[in-house]
Amino acid sequence: MVNTSRLIFTPEDLPLVVDAEQACHDGAPAVLSVLCHRRDRDIDIAFPALVEMLQTLSLGKANTYHDIIAMGLPAVARERWEAFMRTNTSPEFRSQLLGEAAAQGKAEGLAEGKAQGLAEGKAQDVLTVLKIRGVRVPTADATGFAPAPISTSSRPGSAAPPPPPPSTRS
Repeated sequence: MVNTSRLIFTPEDLPLVVDAEQACHDGAPAVLSVLCHRRDRDIDIAFPALVEMLQTLSLGKANTYHDIIAMGLPAVARERWEAFMRTNTSPEFRSQLLGEAAAQGKAEGLAEGKAQGLAEGKAQDVLTVLKIRGVRVPTADATGFAPAPISTSSRPGSAAPPPPPPSTRS
């Protein structure tokens, strides 16, 4: 039997959470309710409860919820959400919230750079070993890629190699 129940929530399924105590008790449904009601004209009535809830969470979780809310709202509502955050939260909280995101981005960038540097170092080690063993290694051009070797018989206008001698089976 096929389950035909809906896999999405609509505003009729989930009331908009406007009570700060309810939002603080369980933040995920509060965030989900804002996303369900994102096109409501009066979505702003949920903002105070959301801000209060964000301030009770760890910075990482608050940052995640803030980003989900901001990305899930239409542009006009997102602008009102960001304006509400600027005027109704302390500069310290906003700084911590944004600082957490910046620190996470910096850490990811550093890890990516380190991995790339290690890979380039290992590639250079391989080239050094090949050169020591007398293997001719083409030099890279400005793009960082070495040109593919071209055999003389595959150049345009060059003669094709002679055919193999005929078989002399008896």
